[in-house]
Amino acid sequence: MLSVRLPQPLENQLTAFCAAQHVSKSSVVQLALEKHLSRIAKPVRAVKSDNPFAALRGIGNRKLTTEQIMRMTRGDDWNQP
Repeated sequence: MLSVRLPQPLENQLTAFCAAQHVSKSSVVQLALEKHLSRIAKPVRAVKSDNPFAALRGIGNRKLTTEQIMRMTRGDDWNQP
């Protein structure tokens, strides 16, 4: 069981949509949440490789900083004198 507070405009929009489609609010919210989570919560796979760049495979859309990439490929002390 979960209760969710929505801003009034969003609740009004949800109510109108559900009335027009003859569906429950719960079913619409469940479906929307499932779709949202399936897009953002992709399983993390362990990289077992001697190649330090293997961890970067498939992350082109994650917008990592140079700092993050250097730490992933060279370790935490990459920028130490």
